[in-house]
Amino acid sequence: MTRARRLGLPALLAASLAAPACDSGGQSSVPPQPQAAAPAGGTAFVHETGCSGTAPAATNAAWEQQVIELVNRQRKANGRPPLKHEPSLTEAARWYAKDMVDDDYFGPGHDTYDRAGGRLEKVCDWGARIGAFYAGASALGENIGEDYSSPQEVVTGWMGSSGHRANILNGNYWETGVGYRAVISDGHRWVQDFGRRRGVYPVVINDEAASTDSPFVTLDVYGRWSEIRIRNDGEAFGPWQPFGSTLAWSLANVDGLRTVSIEMRSGSTVVAASDTIELSLRSR
Repeated sequence: MTRARRLGLPALLAASLAAPACDSGGQSSVPPQPQAAAPAGGTAFVHETGCSGTAPAATNAAWEQQVIELVNRQRKANGRPPLKHEPSLTEAARWYAKDMVDDDYFGPGHDTYDRAGGRLEKVCDWGARIGAFYAGASALGENIGEDYSSPQEVVTGWMGSSGHRANILNGNYWETGVGYRAVISDGHRWVQDFGRRRGVYPVVINDEAASTDSPFVTLDVYGRWSEIRIRNDGEAFGPWQPFGSTLAWSLANVDGLRTVSIEMRSGSTVVAASDTIELSLRSR
């Protein structure tokens, strides 16, 4: 038996925008955020109840990374800067994908449900659920999909839906995370969460690719600043230079996980950011 593919309605919530696109109760600001529970530790299977809990381990981290890369490819093709992978958004997305599988539902309104006596009972709004993992949000969005069998298929499905496409290309989002869950008897669940946090200005290496075989990379930097300075790994910062939102850069020419750190300033305000990428020179 072949299961039908489904896309949940896209969700949009932003403190600085007009009313949400759909299914968010008409709110125009990010709701109060409950605290995520501490990890249980050593438990093989945890069926969570409530609005949040222990972020589950990845079931296919490579596929989650592929979704991020494919989405950033779409953003680049449409003149948008790449999204930075934010681990707390991935934790939120993984939690929701697992919860939908555990309680056998597919995102009505993107809200969170528990199943009791065979019936679904809503326990919290979707913005509160994401906010339990991702604090300080000024904008949130979410796309979900069911029974798409690969990262390419689900991103193609989202890009073919006007609301999901709008989430992917939304310039108000600067960060993202992806959750994937598969159960033999219940198909596939895909969740991509989008966000932006107050006071956070990401830097993104090579459109958030996981690895590169060249030390020559591109940096995309968020915000508007007067000057920027950059360093590799734990080295000293280079000199301050005029700010640019897209910069060419050279990694330390050594195999392994490389880190690029930046500082940006305007007047007396200075902020910092960093990103990592695996450099594999031997693969060339």
